Amino acid sequence: MATKSLIVAGDDSSLARLASMLEGVDLNRAEKAAAEELRQFSEIRLPRREEVLRDSRADTADSDHSRVVYEAVLHPDPDNPGSGRQPMTSSLFRKFEDYIASLGGEVAATRRDVVAGLTFVPVFLPEGQAEQAAAFNPLRSIRRMPRIRPVPTSPLRSAPRVARPAPPAADPTAPEVLIFDAGIDDGGEYFAGSANQVHLTTENPDYGCIEHGSAVTGAVLYGNVQPGQQLSKPPVRATHYRCIPGPAEDGTELYWLLDQIQKQVTEDDAMIVNLSLGPEVSVDDGEPHRWTAVLDSLAYERDILFVTAVGNNGETSENRIMVPADMVNGLSVGACDRPYPEALWTRAAYSAVGPGRPGALIQPAVMAFGGDDQMPFARLRADGRISYDCGTSYAAPLVAHELAVLSGELGDRASASALKAFAVHFAESHADSNLSTGHGRLISDHASALWCDSNEVTVIYQASVERDQILGFQLPVPEGLDRGRVKVRWTLAYASPTDPTEAVEYTESGLEFTLRPHAAMYSFRDPDNSSRPVKVNIHDEPERAAELEEEGWIRSKNPVSRSQKIGPKASEASRRRGGKWETVMQGQDRLQAGSLWLPRLDVEYLTRTGGVLTRGAAPVDFTLLVTVTSLSGIPVYQLAQSEFPVLSALPVPVTTQVRTQT
Repeated sequence: MATKSLIVAGDDSSLARLASMLEGVDLNRAEKAAAEELRQFSEIRLPRREEVLRDSRADTADSDHSRVVYEAVLHPDPDNPGSGRQPMTSSLFRKFEDYIASLGGEVAATRRDVVAGLTFVPVFLPEGQAEQAAAFNPLRSIRRMPRIRPVPTSPLRSAPRVARPAPPAADPTAPEVLIFDAGIDDGGEYFAGSANQVHLTTENPDYGCIEHGSAVTGAVLYGNVQPGQQLSKPPVRATHYRCIPGPAEDGTELYWLLDQIQKQVTEDDAMIVNLSLGPEVSVDDGEPHRWTAVLDSLAYERDILFVTAVGNNGETSENRIMVPADMVNGLSVGACDRPYPEALWTRAAYSAVGPGRPGALIQPAVMAFGGDDQMPFARLRADGRISYDCGTSYAAPLVAHELAVLSGELGDRASASALKAFAVHFAESHADSNLSTGHGRLISDHASALWCDSNEVTVIYQASVERDQILGFQLPVPEGLDRGRVKVRWTLAYASPTDPTEAVEYTESGLEFTLRPHAAMYSFRDPDNSSRPVKVNIHDEPERAAELEEEGWIRSKNPVSRSQKIGPKASEASRRRGGKWETVMQGQDRLQAGSLWLPRLDVEYLTRTGGVLTRGAAPVDFTLLVTVTSLSGIPVYQLAQSEFPVLSALPVPVTTQVRTQT
């Protein structure tokens, strides 16, 4: 895991002053204080070339190109620090171009992109010159330009098929999923009217790749299909952007493809985007890849959920999720070997594992069926024929399908954070580590989650919180739940602005929750001995509370909180102590019914820039799901309906801020 590093810039005089402070000679009071602050750093030095050059592959040209193609990342303008960082100046960028030219290379300036002050640009270099290029001081990193992940092209021979006739086309008002892949067969009856193909590339289609694009599209429209199955009308529409193969004449097709995704997503109003493709590069703990940074920003600004495949490198030495599955505002999907609800499922061996980056450490977020050698995935073509393969490329569209169906059921309550919260909250957990199977396997029918068993109730809260504000959400624990043990679990999801210049503190917004089980249980502190507070139920023992206050004891401002255990699913408070603000948080507790009275969950909003807490940030929208279960079989659902009339069951429109799902 990355440690915190600070990158500073200065001229010769400022560096000389820094050296003087470190030597500790003839310092004034301010300089002495600064020197003490500098003691927290274990090392201060210039960047090493091997740190800037982040690539272990040979510095040789591909057979398709005479030069090696790299991606360079340049620091923001050092004279404009803090929030709203500006990119390096044009004059300094020209110096970079001149320096690369002196090495016999070329900077593809027309492909330059700026993300949060960082400048990303392709660079062409002769063989063996990358290390020299890394000596340019304002260069943050340079790495071999990755290619797009190869698309499986297994041939289709005598194949089974689904049953005829083909179902009616999806309704024009059905939820839409955007797909970026290798194209589909326009003439197939099973996609006709339900999938619209848009050609972004002028390259001729590869018919082996079209089978992959069709499989992704079929999974988005119909979910997991089987030979002989009679398909029903798709509950989802798909817009399939054919973007593979892209223009590869200059080796920068990855930049072209991301530009196309940005453009199309910005022009459409769809909430869900399926990405079963991406750069052929695993996540590292340095600054986020351009794909991750750009898509995280789009997801936050436009309320979009990017459903991304984590990659099929699980059986290689680079077994870690692939870009952009490390998005903190997306939903990454790994592959398991059995479809829901079959038992004894596990991670497919090829499916990449986590951790992700700070802000989304638990990756993949969820698992879905991707098949394996014993039970391969059935890939549907537009003509109804089926072929077999396996991969995370097929698990991701299954998740996109289910969440698109859910978005239709939620109606105007649907948002990217709500879909993400549902996916995680109801995922079927596995005994494996979260680094292997994430939060668990996605259930195949979220409609079933909209109905509660008699002994439980689930509530969805959707709200907006302002900086420094604390919102308290009363949990649906009725007074009739007066015996036995009670399980309370919750999931909170939101989208955060991000700072690609900060590898460790990438997310700029943080939501912290605190469980307060009993509204009348307060802590009293003796001002002369604050290490031994006393808990008093002020409802049952008002005389005791009054006596302590007369003796000078100080009552807490809020009811007593319940501390959360530290672990893979620890509370945000535990994670924040490590400097990591997660955009999906989970907690759960088991309590005696007698210890619960008007329990509430407090949510507090914090913001930071460069690791420093800030003020004046925009409000953040979030979704909170809470499930209360009586382990003694008490009919919680019926009791909650009677006691909390403000709550209404979905899909009845809700006009209050508190929204319920049961």
